[in-house]
Amino acid sequence: MTQHPSTFQTLPLSAIRPQGWMLAQIQNDLTHGFASRLDALTERAASDLFTQRIESSSQQFAWWDSETRGNWLWGYTLLAGMAGLPEQQTRVNELIARLKRTQDPDGYIGIYSPASRYQHGDDENGELWGQGRALLALLAHYELTGDSSSLHAAKRAADLTLTHYGAGRSYFRQPQSRNDLIGMTHGLCYVDVVEWLYRLTGETRFRDFGIWLYADFNQMRLPFANDDMTLANLANRGHYFNGHAVHTVEHLRALLLAAQHHPHLESAVHNALWKLAHYTLPSGAVIGDEGIHGLPLPEIGYEYCTLTELLFSLTSALQKTADPHLGDWIETVAFNAAQGARFADGTGLAYLSLDQRTSALDQRPDSYSHLHGKHSRFKYSPTHEDVACCCNPNSLRLLPHYISRMWLKHDHGFAASLYGASTLHTQWEGVDLTITQQTDYPFDDSIRFTLHTPQPLDFELLLRQPAWSSTITVAGATAIERDGWLAIRKNWQAGDTFTITFHPHIEAVPYPNGEYAVRRGPLQYVYPIPHTLHAIKTYQVADFHDYEVTPVDVGQAYRPVILDDTQPELGLRVEKVSLQMTPVDWTQPSLSLVAASYHLIPMGCTVLRRSSFPMKRP
Repeated sequence: MTQHPSTFQTLPLSAIRPQGWMLAQIQNDLTHGFASRLDALTERAASDLFTQRIESSSQQFAWWDSETRGNWLWGYTLLAGMAGLPEQQTRVNELIARLKRTQDPDGYIGIYSPASRYQHGDDENGELWGQGRALLALLAHYELTGDSSSLHAAKRAADLTLTHYGAGRSYFRQPQSRNDLIGMTHGLCYVDVVEWLYRLTGETRFRDFGIWLYADFNQMRLPFANDDMTLANLANRGHYFNGHAVHTVEHLRALLLAAQHHPHLESAVHNALWKLAHYTLPSGAVIGDEGIHGLPLPEIGYEYCTLTELLFSLTSALQKTADPHLGDWIETVAFNAAQGARFADGTGLAYLSLDQRTSALDQRPDSYSHLHGKHSRFKYSPTHEDVACCCNPNSLRLLPHYISRMWLKHDHGFAASLYGASTLHTQWEGVDLTITQQTDYPFDDSIRFTLHTPQPLDFELLLRQPAWSSTITVAGATAIERDGWLAIRKNWQAGDTFTITFHPHIEAVPYPNGEYAVRRGPLQYVYPIPHTLHAIKTYQVADFHDYEVTPVDVGQAYRPVILDDTQPELGLRVEKVSLQMTPVDWTQPSLSLVAASYHLIPMGCTVLRRSSFPMKRP
């Protein structure tokens, strides 16, 4: 019997293409949403620090535009490469060509003038963070288009950085006082660049630099800002996370890279995921408005940046550990918290969202308001430039990250690690292979797989078993259950097809307030609150606004919705709605959970909602 793999390998970005609602959503986001227009909507994305470089980042805001523009270029590159829209790809090619033209003769791509780079003190430092955002856009462009000049430019830039930092040349400097150090600690995510370069080139010095960078992060004296993922704090299970939530979840990737090559760190990975779970809501989100504090209550905020970085980190963990339960978490984040924090048409999102949202007001305070005097994080906006234009460009990456890890490779074949309509184009033993997933998942419980190959191929196909489906029916193939995966090993022929069907139950998931969320399969169901949009800012680009959102009827928002533990399926039944649209998407609910007096619909189909409900007991 083939053994269960302990790790997977990633596939090139170009290998996996979305279909169904995912393809429709990214195409709409590009043609009608803020995704392709962010530089026209805000100067924060138009400002190009890679061209117009700065002298210093001693003030923490100096480097912020490089984050905005870099993440926008990265996300736009991912979306355009997956959308199949030639006009969008042409524009991305032009933007990436402009970025490559900023490269100095010595290879430098970054945000500092020649007199200022690589020599910052122990205060703010945006060097690695700014560089990394640009280089990740280049690497994505290479994988999606095959343009080797993008890989060459990224490699030359990283080569230069590796000569300036390393053993005896620390990047992380001990601060004289406890301050935010947002840019410096963001710099740990330069590991994303070097891990990707290692995967593409096989040159171990890139991997080793990433491992060294995490060690350098750990040499700083505790406490310091955003130190949650240090080994000392992870070893202490009684140490509560208290950093900026985005930093905490993104730093997990550095630990994962180090642990992959130093097995004694596996306990730290276990503790990191264990701690994160304590701050995770039923929607999959890790709380933080913006810092992590309190309990995962239904009314606590979570940042869209955190959703994107959490999903990216969890996909890294899934690839490195082959733990199928991480796939459940990834799908929960992608289909609930992330979809529920954005307008379905892609024209705006909430910087801070909530599982239970009865309004979205500009002046609602958050945990940073008393420090900075700024609110505005709970409204809907295409930019959020009045606070920080970080969540909007970051949001462009979330669905592409999901798509890019739907399929993974292992020594004996391939693994369907995440589900949804998609097409995999790859090779096995030098022979072309295409595998399609035909489905309306997560709105449907069945997925039809079809394989196309010019000649028979012998390999093992692994299918993730979601924890929420006690049984899975496989029609058309023989599957063996193994460690949370279904394994199908056979000599595959052209046109082979089989169907898997999940059998989810309606379940109650507790919130710390004594009430319960309702989930069925990968979807959380909520009580929708009819809403009214109030435009509070108008942009020069037509049809884009900042909005406050209020309920049409406040009383209706608080009508009694009580779950019944004495009844099968909590007293709810599934009702499918026949919609005249293809594919099914998030604009209208195609599935409802129905009781005598109310309907619950997927969180991602709502703007305002109630998500926590009391339970009737025997």
